Amino acid sequence: MPIFVAGHLTRQPGADLRTVTFALVDVATTGPDPEQGARICEVAVVRMRGDGVVLDEYATLVDPGASIADAESEMDLAPAPTFAEIADDLLARLSDAIVVGHSLEFVDRFLGAELDRLDLRLPPVPGLCALVTCRVHLDREEYALTEVANLLTGEWPSGLPSALGLARAMAGTLATLVGAAPEPLSWRGLAPVPLPAQPRGTSVTPRVVGLRKGSEGWLATLTARLPYTVDPPRPRPDGLRDYRALLARALTDGRIVGGEAADLAALAGRAGLTQSTAWQVHEEFLVVSRAHAEADGVVTATELRELQRAAKELGTTYLIRDLEAAANRARREAPLRGWRVLPVGDSPEVTEAVDVAVEHGATVAVKLTRTVRLVIVDDTAAADPRIARATDLGVPVLAVAQARRLLADEVDAASGNPSAAPEEADDAAAYGPRWHEYWRPRELTPAEYRDRFGGTPAAPTEVRIESRTRAPIEAPVEVPVAADEPAATRPAVGRSAPILATTTHAKSGCAVVAFVSGALLAGAVELVRQLIG
Repeated sequence: MPIFVAGHLTRQPGADLRTVTFALVDVATTGPDPEQGARICEVAVVRMRGDGVVLDEYATLVDPGASIADAESEMDLAPAPTFAEIADDLLARLSDAIVVGHSLEFVDRFLGAELDRLDLRLPPVPGLCALVTCRVHLDREEYALTEVANLLTGEWPSGLPSALGLARAMAGTLATLVGAAPEPLSWRGLAPVPLPAQPRGTSVTPRVVGLRKGSEGWLATLTARLPYTVDPPRPRPDGLRDYRALLARALTDGRIVGGEAADLAALAGRAGLTQSTAWQVHEEFLVVSRAHAEADGVVTATELRELQRAAKELGTTYLIRDLEAAANRARREAPLRGWRVLPVGDSPEVTEAVDVAVEHGATVAVKLTRTVRLVIVDDTAAADPRIARATDLGVPVLAVAQARRLLADEVDAASGNPSAAPEEADDAAAYGPRWHEYWRPRELTPAEYRDRFGGTPAAPTEVRIESRTRAPIEAPVEVPVAADEPAATRPAVGRSAPILATTTHAKSGCAVVAFVSGALLAGAVELVRQLIG
């Protein structure tokens, strides 16, 4: 029995989308057909207001209760909860919302099968098929979710092929479609309904994929790939312990490499971390490191550099911005601003002299160039070839004691006239939405949709959505279908319309085959994820 009553976004009068909450859902499954035993092995929900504001996210791998051929997937699913354990948490995210799937029919069949196993019955829930919506309003040859998301948002979705990455891609696409369409869109369909579910806070096992270092570091990307869950479940203690231990080892040298990031991502999933709980772990790590640096009452330039490296890797630079601001102010006002000092030798005396120079505004040079103002050496570095080269370049080469006296004289003689760095102009040019050129002159009728795509979009019941403080929601009223459409092809009100389309997703942590209809079923020779278009 279908769960969702399909509505649609229309250019005709209807409910104001700004008053609506959407729940964008993606599921990964172990096979193409729940009637043949295929189960959900990953699910994600993004709750989003009609104006594009994300309210909550939920994502976890799901133990399907059966083995999956992919050995790696078996390992990934080891700590995952069963669907029965997450059912209440999941339904709570679908409650009072219009549920959106790129293939609503696919999501409907699998969720329905899982709920039937639990003997759970839901009231009719409003649903929206994103694929049908894009076909009705956009004239394109390709309607795969990734292609449509790139067209509308200008960016390729990240975090693929996880269910959360795909749900986020749907959210970004829908937000752009609603907020920037050439013609206003409204909702025609059932009003959102509360669902009988009480969230239990069961531990999750999110899947972190698509890691890249980026400008903010590996861990910033790792954290962003986790679900933004407003009321996050508690992490698993053993997984959290392992994650913290690996994090401490990885940051021993002040940086994280790709292999360490992948291991941390796997442990983050096993620990059941979300964005907020991961941030908490990362913040705690930096707070402890900062406390050690401040224990003697002074954060030296060396200690600040170490904190900056760790903060960048952890994605928590906001925790040391006050230290950086103070250092920047001191550097702008410092008498040695503009000096580049090259240390030759690793004795404590050389390090101390360099630290003094940095604290007064100098920077540390890594290589010897003509811009170096001073080379500081110790007795152990007398044979270093950089000394002879510095002499050839006319750069002063001084022993530690001499360098300290020179630096002190410069500090005393400096006039201290700092000049603020010029602000960079914002040259970012605004550009219009290029996807408007694919906007259909008018939305497709059911007959036109059938002729082009071989299926029929839903003919939904209509309910006007009012503010919670206003009059009660009106009873459903049937919306008539096109007069030229044969009665036999008209979907029954209250049931999801069939969508005849091949569904193909790239291989994920759980092998998936999405719904394939008609003669195309024979072409589904491997388990793939659900990506329609």
